[in-house]
Amino acid sequence: MSVDYDPYSDEAMRDPSALYRRMREAGCPHYMDKYKAWALVRYEDVNAASLADEKIDFTHGSLLGQHMLGEPIPRTFMTMNEPERRAWRNLLTPSYTVKAVKGEAERLRALVREILAPLVARGEFDVYRDLTNRVMCINAGYMLGIPREDAEYVRGRIDDMIMHREAGQKGMTSERNRAAAHELAGYLGAYVARLRAEPETAVRHAKILLEAEIDGRRLDDEEMIAYFFSLLVTGSETTPMATAGVFYYLAKHPEQKAMVVADPAGLAKAAFMETCRYDQPTNMLVRCARDDFELSGQQIRTGDRLLMIYASANRDAERFERADEFDIFRPRKADMTFGTGVAFCLGAHLAQFVGPMMIEEVLNAVGDFELIEDQCERAYGENLAGFNRVPIRFTPRNLV
Repeated sequence: MSVDYDPYSDEAMRDPSALYRRMREAGCPHYMDKYKAWALVRYEDVNAASLADEKIDFTHGSLLGQHMLGEPIPRTFMTMNEPERRAWRNLLTPSYTVKAVKGEAERLRALVREILAPLVARGEFDVYRDLTNRVMCINAGYMLGIPREDAEYVRGRIDDMIMHREAGQKGMTSERNRAAAHELAGYLGAYVARLRAEPETAVRHAKILLEAEIDGRRLDDEEMIAYFFSLLVTGSETTPMATAGVFYYLAKHPEQKAMVVADPAGLAKAAFMETCRYDQPTNMLVRCARDDFELSGQQIRTGDRLLMIYASANRDAERFERADEFDIFRPRKADMTFGTGVAFCLGAHLAQFVGPMMIEEVLNAVGDFELIEDQCERAYGENLAGFNRVPIRFTPRNLV
């Protein structure tokens, strides 16, 4: 392969968009002998592999470190093959339908307004750290019955565990990562023990999982902890990053920004969805081939690892006209923001409601805004892409 790609390289961890463009242009899929893995960077390849359900194994995990470094694999429906995967996922699916999300709309909007009010009074705040990350981690905790203050503590440990990487670091190997993992395991273990002792206190997802029995099997403590961890992670990382990214990219495109500021209710969702496409927060998920198959002329062998690089697929010029341009008015076309096939995101409807709603609430409260660009930061790591610090400055509308 003509492009030297290593998913743990500094360029890949920092901002891989230019790297992915070179890889798409070089021809795909790209085989990495060092990792016995294929990097799938074109939309066509990621889509085809995602739909080859019977050829893909989920039991080896979905994160790069689980495949490459032997990091722990939580046993949840996310790491199961069909039909077991569907049976356990279906326990939680009713909570994430369009109807269910609409039923939570009033509570979610009230939470956003409560957190937003003191921020607006300050005249500046970090969209990700002060608002979107907090809203989503509190909501993820709510679904598991975890107290609000605890949910924010837990999210902090998750950030220290999976989002903190130093240059040259591979996987969760730093002392900070290990300490956070130990604290998180201790908290979740104690919480599961309390639920076992007082099952009447379990609510929502915690109650469902505590009482679940499929094919005569119930979840043990380790599996309960795995579900809690996985739901806290997936429920509070990508939507906050994409929502914060909207403010960054609107600031970089003043004409589009002016239109969204003038009509938040009408354009917030378009801005959110285009940000998801343009700077997809789920950088990649990794799968394992459980059978031989051909993909774009390359022979995939049983046991080969497949890096499904969604962030690259969403910028594929073969799929999207002017793929490297940020344009909230582009015609909507199916992308890889929420995946496809059996791994389609459980929380897709929730994300598509809460993300635009947070954008709308912020713009209704602050009107126009200025990006504090020298304080913006991108997440540095192998699993996520996008901004985890987006400070803005403004004059609150009630002070104008």
